[in-house]
Amino acid sequence: MTPTTMRERTFPTAHPVIPGLDYFGDWRPAHGASGDYIDYFKMKDGNLGLAVGDVRGKGVPPALLKTSLHSMMRALRVARNYSLKALMRTIDKIFSEVCPDKSYATLFVGEYDPSDGSLHYVNAGHEPPFVLRKNGGHSQTVFLEPGGPVIGMLRESSYREGVVSLHPGDVLVAYTDGLCETTNVSGEEWGWPRFLKTVEDAADQPAREMVEGVLQTVEAFAGGAPPRDDATLFVGRVQDTMAAKPLWEVEQVAVAVAA
Repeated sequence: MTPTTMRERTFPTAHPVIPGLDYFGDWRPAHGASGDYIDYFKMKDGNLGLAVGDVRGKGVPPALLKTSLHSMMRALRVARNYSLKALMRTIDKIFSEVCPDKSYATLFVGEYDPSDGSLHYVNAGHEPPFVLRKNGGHSQTVFLEPGGPVIGMLRESSYREGVVSLHPGDVLVAYTDGLCETTNVSGEEWGWPRFLKTVEDAADQPAREMVEGVLQTVEAFAGGAPPRDDATLFVGRVQDTMAAKPLWEVEQVAVAVAA
């Protein structure tokens, strides 16, 4: 299987439509095979499932582990009848069995309920996603901090589940560390302050425009310097709250595969 085929099979090709939620995710691999992982999918109860992760390492081995992680998430979410923290413990246990020594993955898993705007999540050592919330004339940043260790490194790990209420106008941002660690030809990193400022300046744009704009800004900053790591970004904006769970539709979207 070629790196391009692996990317096509692990990147979500269906975009479940949820009334009141505008969202989009994309990524840029640094090499032919990527260790970054992003997925979103319909849950059996009509909620939106989200997963963003980063398998450490370069080249084909992390990409193969990412494929395994993708298969685990897809299989477990279909049969899931327990909490997110129990789901993460199960993923950690299975992933540990296939993960080589000194390798591991960070993983953020979330479940958004459009009926009440709640986002339940477990963060296993991943870069904290954040909610950008307007507070008067300023923006408040709410971080979704880790609730347990990375997966694949330890055995029998335990995790804490968090929950945050999302309101109309809130913007959820999840990403991998390769985004902020992008360097230019002088070796200067783009960094967290530039990332946050770029997101804040684009906070009123549609999710897809935000994602594409941030990635284009990072690419312009790099100025032709080769990327050192994969970069992944997900943005979700709450447009309206729903009084009842919506019916789901599925919109097929074209997947832009980066070379």
